[in-house]
Amino acid sequence: MKHPTLLIGKMVELNHMPNDGSAMLAVFCDLDFEDQAEFRPWLSEDMFPARLNIGFQSCASFNLCQGQGSEFVTLYETPSLGCLYDAPYQELRRTRNPRDTAYHKKFQNPLRYTLSWIGPEISKNERGFAPFLCIERFDPTVESIEEFNAWFVRKYLPSFLNSGNTVGLRRFIAVEGAHKYFVIQEFLDLETFRNDIQLNQKTKFGMNISGIYQRIIQSP
Repeated sequence: MKHPTLLIGKMVELNHMPNDGSAMLAVFCDLDFEDQAEFRPWLSEDMFPARLNIGFQSCASFNLCQGQGSEFVTLYETPSLGCLYDAPYQELRRTRNPRDTAYHKKFQNPLRYTLSWIGPEISKNERGFAPFLCIERFDPTVESIEEFNAWFVRKYLPSFLNSGNTVGLRRFIAVEGAHKYFVIQEFLDLETFRNDIQLNQKTKFGMNISGIYQRIIQSP
């Protein structure tokens, strides 16, 4: 079921099926200043091509520009969660080349999430990530999970359909990672972004570990 609405010349939809695959890998880290120059060349020359070759759909790396969180996050969209546990990807992790091995050792405060999609979502009709993301990681209490899910679907998602800036909003459950819920909101313009919509409800459910990130590189 899709409910399209026109947004800045682009079609976005409230979609009950995942538009860009049903899983994602998210890797957060900090880096010493002297190690940052080689970070994106390593990703674009080694990490991204190897993963696209085994079926990953889109890869992108972002810098923190506001809020809480690690300085860098790299996201990988995959068709399903199985792609992150099947032999091709696990072999890449097991047999790292020397550059890959050396660079992973430079990560500070690394956090790794394997994420499974939960619908519905606000979908854009273009592959890849928007220029900016708001990432929220949180753990609702057991008692509030049912209320949270109903609020998210009935109130929170629809509130962004005509925002004029938001082009994607997706929710995931972490199969691996430090927090159970993971929400990614994609938007076009930082100056007009609003992070305070239904703030009281967000605070109630623990949506308070958030960072706003700017896209630096993406492939394809």
